[in-house]
Amino acid sequence: MTLSRILIIMTLATLLGGCNNNTSTTSATPTTPLLNATATDGSLGAACLAELSWITNPNPPNEIPGGGNNFCQFYQFSWQWFFYLMSPSESDPSLRNFQVAANYPVLEIDGNSCTNTSNKPVFFVRMVKDKAADTSFTLPERIGQAGGGATIYDQDKNVVFYSISFGRSLCDAPDSGDLPADTTELKLAWRVIDSSDANRFFSINADVIPEQGAPIDETLGLIGIHLVRGTPQHRELVWASFEHKDNAPNCQNPATAPAQGWSFLSNSCQTCLNNPSDSCMKSCGLNVAEKASSLTGNASEICRVFPEGTAPGDHNADENITDVQSLNRQIQTLLASPAVPSDMAIWKHYFNIGALWVSDPSKPATTDNQRGSMQLANPVMETTFQGTVSNSGGTITTSTNGVVNCFACHGYTPGSTATTGLSHIFDDIQNQKDM
Repeated sequence: MTLSRILIIMTLATLLGGCNNNTSTTSATPTTPLLNATATDGSLGAACLAELSWITNPNPPNEIPGGGNNFCQFYQFSWQWFFYLMSPSESDPSLRNFQVAANYPVLEIDGNSCTNTSNKPVFFVRMVKDKAADTSFTLPERIGQAGGGATIYDQDKNVVFYSISFGRSLCDAPDSGDLPADTTELKLAWRVIDSSDANRFFSINADVIPEQGAPIDETLGLIGIHLVRGTPQHRELVWASFEHKDNAPNCQNPATAPAQGWSFLSNSCQTCLNNPSDSCMKSCGLNVAEKASSLTGNASEICRVFPEGTAPGDHNADENITDVQSLNRQIQTLLASPAVPSDMAIWKHYFNIGALWVSDPSKPATTDNQRGSMQLANPVMETTFQGTVSNSGGTITTSTNGVVNCFACHGYTPGSTATTGLSHIFDDIQNQKDM
């Protein structure tokens, strides 16, 4: 299926830029039966555990559980908010909680996003913007990533789209000081899927308008999720990222391709990762993407440079990797439980990449104050910000581009986050209210 000669009712979105940060967390005290963790927290020796109730009866905490004393607690917090937002709404079970516009408006390209409470599944997405707080919407771009507008295409040569939703508290937030303690922002990445993919993706129908003729109904599958949530003690926000397991393999020691193939890596480039040479690496052009405006194009070749968003030498790297991997394994097992509702089982195809926050929220988000996944970048949302991958004597090597993460573009200064660019959509929401 292709999107040739189709225009989506969208412009491009750049809510959450490339992201990497760090802070410590501790395991929350479970209140329902837990799985035995297969790994332990390196600093405290306590297992980082997941709960079945996060999925079957989601009730996300307003604050980091246990006080945020170690990495584990931040990841437990992130997963709880993920399952809550992705759960069917009690008010309308046909929608997930994040789709209920009365609570989580969709960022529109014009009009007032805060006054439109229609839940019709049509995207309104913004174009890439620079860091200037007064940058206005620009049309008709619709497909660029954060931090420059890079555009990627899946192996069917269809473009990836991005949409943004946000918690309604931003509608009434003052234009100075910190953002509201309950700030929620979501950026979602989607690709065109067909009926053979339906059982592997959370999907929606999107209205599209061809260059000629009546609107077309396309099915888009969710492939990437940035989930950003604030708390009273963490006004810098906790920046978590998730993705679909069929997107792409790790650059180093890549997994075997799924039966249907990777969405963003060809079989030939998979072979190159397993047996690299200078010629095949040059031919693949891994993680290269440029700004484009076409809805179809050459298939992108993508691999994940830093699994768990962690490079050797990062702050508490072993602890971060252990907690991310442990919770991912447990979540996969929990989602196979007979107690899990069928409409939640789809999330077995998704996993957490990592998360980012600061150790001391009373101080700016400088590199030495960041915690979690220091190299955090979502391969389908910050493709070109992942660091570099190369061949060295027949072996894949990776290197960082420094600390280029969420806080590199989303500046946090205590007491002034509403005016320093922590949220790239806050100024637009405020400006829309004055229209």
